[in-house]
Amino acid sequence: MLKKIISSVLALIVVQSFAQSPVISATDFANVLKTNTNLVVLDVSAIEVYAKQHIQGAINVPFKELNKPGSVEGQLKTVEELVAIFGNKGVSNTSKIVVYDEGMNRYNGRVWWVLKYLGATDVSILHFNMEQILAAKIALTAEPTIRKVTTFTPSLHPEMVCKMAEIQKTDRNFLLLDGRDKEEFDGIDAAKRSKGHLPGAVLLGFKDLQTTTGAFKSKDEIIAIAAKSGVTPSKPIVVYCNTGIKASVLYIALKEIAGFSNVRYYIGSYAEWVSVPENKIIK
Repeated sequence: MLKKIISSVLALIVVQSFAQSPVISATDFANVLKTNTNLVVLDVSAIEVYAKQHIQGAINVPFKELNKPGSVEGQLKTVEELVAIFGNKGVSNTSKIVVYDEGMNRYNGRVWWVLKYLGATDVSILHFNMEQILAAKIALTAEPTIRKVTTFTPSLHPEMVCKMAEIQKTDRNFLLLDGRDKEEFDGIDAAKRSKGHLPGAVLLGFKDLQTTTGAFKSKDEIIAIAAKSGVTPSKPIVVYCNTGIKASVLYIALKEIAGFSNVRYYIGSYAEWVSVPENKIIK
């Protein structure tokens, strides 16, 4: 009897810590899998990657499936389309959700942000590190999982968003952070995806906020690194990148881990900005 009570208390502690933090360890995730049979696990990698191997029980919601087609890369589909995608996959706004990608915390970060913006109440991020996954004895499989269709009822959080019209103003009251690599910021990247950065932007590369394995750095490390770019908790912040992927790392690191209260996300990012001829780009 005593063992059962101790086990129940430990399970409660795990669930509580799980609910309080957006980033969970493989060990905590494994424990939640055992105690919560209704947990929804999202693998947001490409279909072909998911088909090779994924966490047992995970459903596949490729991050690109959330983007609308068109010449401007990375723009999100309408709210109606997004909630239909999640609902058809068996994800509701009240589900307990864990999102993971191939280990870079960019694609799952993007989907995490979308879910939170749409009003999902309990979403966490799992850093997929194979060594940690195996150590936690998390089962992997190639067999797909299909969940029963449900309803995702949106409750939008517009305070998470910054739109292009605000970026275009000359009297901004926020610090604009570019989360890309320095070569992209300077407009000298080999892939020629970028000709420079948005006017007034400051560089804070997403990789600076991650460890060598792609995991998020600690709160204290993030605060110290951000300070070097002039980022402090008192300053309103807007983050962007090329298509909104890398910027999600900045958003999560600064707002959810470091605890900066006023952080927003320019969804359109560089791709949308350069689609408007009158918008300037700085080298």
